[in-house]
Amino acid sequence: MYNKKPGMIVFDVGGTLFDDGKCISEKGFSALLSVAENPDVTNEKELSAYWAEYIKEVCSGLKTKDGKHLDAPLSAIIKYATMNSGLHIDLPMPEQEELFDRFNSTRKVIDGIPELFKTLEELGIRYGIISNNAMSGDGLALSIKHWLPSVNPEFCLTSADIMFTKPYEKIFYTALKYAHLNPEDCWYCGDGRIPDVDGAKNAGMQPVLLDEKSEIPLEFRTDGGRGEYMTINNWNVLNKYLKKI
Repeated sequence: MYNKKPGMIVFDVGGTLFDDGKCISEKGFSALLSVAENPDVTNEKELSAYWAEYIKEVCSGLKTKDGKHLDAPLSAIIKYATMNSGLHIDLPMPEQEELFDRFNSTRKVIDGIPELFKTLEELGIRYGIISNNAMSGDGLALSIKHWLPSVNPEFCLTSADIMFTKPYEKIFYTALKYAHLNPEDCWYCGDGRIPDVDGAKNAGMQPVLLDEKSEIPLEFRTDGGRGEYMTINNWNVLNKYLKKI
C-alpha cells in the first residue's frame, strides 16, 4: 500500500492546501463590483442578499435519488446575483469565480505544501485535485495558481463540475479514468475522515489524512472499520516519507 511511490497523489483543497476563514460574500461581491462595467446599478449588500436567497432556496438539501449530497456551482449563484441586479461583468466565469474566492475570506497556505509539491516534481510523481468546492475546476485552477504559482496539477475536478460530492466514489472514479490510472496506484490527501478517508477508500485509493492535532507525526490507523490509512500531522512528514520509499 504505502511502501512504494504512488503513480499519482490527488489532493483536497480546503483544510489541505489552504486554511480559509469564514466566507463573507459581501467582500467577494465587492471585488466583482470593482471590475464591473456598470458598478453603480447595485452594491455588495444587494448582491449578497441575492446570494443568501439562492443558498436558502437551492443549495440546501440537493441530493441524488438515493440520498447522496450534490453541490450547486458558484457560477450559478454569481449569475443569479449579478443578472438580477443588472450588473455586467466582462470576464470569463472562471475568472469571476477566482476573483470572488480570492477576496471573500482570509486564506493562508498550509505549512509544508509548497515544499511537498516541489518534492513531487523532483520525484516525478503526478498530482491532481479533487475537491468538494462550489468553484468550477477551471476557477479553482486559477485560484491555486494565484496562491501557489509553481503548482500545476494535471486536473482540478470539483463537485461543482459534476455535482457529485465526496465521499461518493463517482467523483473519484471520474478523475481516475481521466488520468488513466488504477485506484490502487493513487494516494488521496485530505483533512476529513468521512469525505477524504472514506471517499478514497470507497474508490479503492490509498488515503493520507492530515491531522494537525495529532501528537504522533506519522501513524497508520484502522478506526471505525475503515481499514488501514496513513495519518500525518504536517505535510513535511509526508515529504520526508516520500523521499525514503
